[in-house]
Amino acid sequence: MVSKTLLFEIGTEEMPARFILPALKQLDELMNKMLTDLRLQHGQIKTFGTPRRLSVMVCDVSENQLPIVREIRGPAKHIAFDSEGNPTKAAEGFAKGQGVSVNDLIIKATDKGEFVFAVKHEEGKPALEVLAEALPQILRSLSFPKTMRWEESGLRFGRPIRWIVALLGEEVIPFEIAGVKSERVTYGRRFTNGQSMGKRIVLNSANEYECTLEEAHIIVDNDKRRELIKSQVQKAAQSLNGVALISDELLDEVTFIVEEPVALIGHFDERYLELPAELLITVMQHHQRYFPVAKGLDRGLANDLMPYFVFVSNGMPQNPDLVRQGNEKVLTARFEDARFYFAEDRKSKLEDFVPKLREIVFIEGLGNMADKKERLKKLSEVLHGKFSPNLSRAAELCKADLATRLVNEFTELQGVIGRIYALLDGESIEVADAIEDHYKPLPPDFELPRNELGFWLAVADRLDTLCACFDRNLIPTGSHDPFGLRRAATTLLLLLKNAPKKVKVNECLDDALKVLSDAQMAKQDWKETKKQCLEFLKERMDGLLELEGIDHDIRQSVLNAGFDDVAATFERAKTLQKFRRERKEWFNSTVIAFTRITNILAQARQKSEKVNGEVEPELLQIEAERELSELVKGVKPEFAERIHQSNFNSAFEILSTIVPAINRFFDNVLVMHEDKKIRQNRLALLRQIEILLLEIADFRLIQT
Repeated sequence: MVSKTLLFEIGTEEMPARFILPALKQLDELMNKMLTDLRLQHGQIKTFGTPRRLSVMVCDVSENQLPIVREIRGPAKHIAFDSEGNPTKAAEGFAKGQGVSVNDLIIKATDKGEFVFAVKHEEGKPALEVLAEALPQILRSLSFPKTMRWEESGLRFGRPIRWIVALLGEEVIPFEIAGVKSERVTYGRRFTNGQSMGKRIVLNSANEYECTLEEAHIIVDNDKRRELIKSQVQKAAQSLNGVALISDELLDEVTFIVEEPVALIGHFDERYLELPAELLITVMQHHQRYFPVAKGLDRGLANDLMPYFVFVSNGMPQNPDLVRQGNEKVLTARFEDARFYFAEDRKSKLEDFVPKLREIVFIEGLGNMADKKERLKKLSEVLHGKFSPNLSRAAELCKADLATRLVNEFTELQGVIGRIYALLDGESIEVADAIEDHYKPLPPDFELPRNELGFWLAVADRLDTLCACFDRNLIPTGSHDPFGLRRAATTLLLLLKNAPKKVKVNECLDDALKVLSDAQMAKQDWKETKKQCLEFLKERMDGLLELEGIDHDIRQSVLNAGFDDVAATFERAKTLQKFRRERKEWFNSTVIAFTRITNILAQARQKSEKVNGEVEPELLQIEAERELSELVKGVKPEFAERIHQSNFNSAFEILSTIVPAINRFFDNVLVMHEDKKIRQNRLALLRQIEILLLEIADFRLIQT
């Protein structure tokens, strides 16, 4: 079958960098689904993104759809044919409606009986024809954080669309959307050759796309562009005998603000090196999108900043020195602001800013940051389990930098400035680190707090925010999450997963709600707030387990058995996932045996049967139930020890040793015996096993 390359490019006004990667992921998924739905065979799908274009190329797209055979169900056999086998009017009407001869109808058995079917053979349409209808739907389906409307049809998109390229091999796929017709014309960088749209580039075929744009100085492959930026920035820093500080977050952003990267070096006055390095780095990275240069790195952190930075231009400027001077001038102005705010702040100690927290609202209706600080002092001490002067001091100061001029101007530095000012004031390193670390873990690296004080402050901070917001019904809906509760819940679970000591989710929520109530901030019933918080945390836990590669049914089975011990929940899920992948048949047969127990107990509960109680040996009448009872007694101590050690691999294998006895039990024993005492005794035996099973998962939810 003949195949060609498909190219689809959407040319736009410059899009924000944060729009592009999510849009490319959608573009890949939408294209894959569309080609599958259209029955078009194809090869690799690759997406490209720059500030001005979202593109997708698909190799080896067939020129025609695959033919298809459809079977359309008609009336039941006894309605379509009489007792002598002759077609009735129902059969004739159905055949006519489907455009086939009544003699071509076939009879097939279904789970609802025998029916007549019309068999229709459909030849595939040309790819060019079906793609012309489908590609505009892909464009309409792309979503963005914010959209614009710029023309009469009312189409909304991330930015106004200026051109569309749609090629199948050498042929244009014809369609029009938002007043723009698909063509074979794309454009180079803006304002080249004196043209605001950029140089007009005619593509003879889809295969020419990458190399033709590269000849026009556009690196359309964002992966290639990213590596080129990284290499250029590193070489620029090396030319200064330094090392560039390249964060993945900044590298990704710069990748999507240029089409032809050119790294240039800038310089700033050495007097600014007197300021804290974290402050200078934040200004360069977050505010100016520059790459700082240091003399070296220690564990990924800067060792002595150098008075240089590397910035990335979109193409080589006509006057590089003028562009360099402009960037240096802007950075100097930012550094001057930072130096002024730093000097103003240092006229006071960090503790002097604590009273000013009364002027900063935490959340409307939930008091101010001074109130929150007091709750954190109490809650962190409860979580820690004992009074610690350093923890109390860290809690007292942890929000103080929010009242400083520097953090008010550079909000990314909350916590960081608190740590710096605390050290300058002579506070201990443990206290200073805790002040910064109580905001951790933070994306993109999700580094955990360095010491136990910072750890419990971080846990207390998330718990207080979640409980306070849920108490006032400030619950996220859809994409609306103004107080960052999804991130708070996710990072809380990450903290509890790596806790210095075992802490239970339920106990943490109880502690936080008590502190909230003691502060007379709670408005609704504890139980309802706690219930909502638990459900919310369960959803976030499901997301974290999904990131670990855990299957949906295993996630649900593990979470349904409880997630009070977060670290153990991760281990339980990983254990089941590992056995499913490595020993599938054994795993499935084990789960099936366990499910027989949980299913019959569920049925008994529906009939209001008593399933709890002690097993009475004298009521065990059959050898199979006596054998099972003895085995359960035998495995309990060792199983409990493995659970205590969080060795769920071994615990599951211990439980699996009773599977043959479980199967013999069900083969030989009537659980729902007519004698009430015997029936309840057998249910009590199965309940003993169910209690053990629920230490790992609710096996009813696992698909085999």
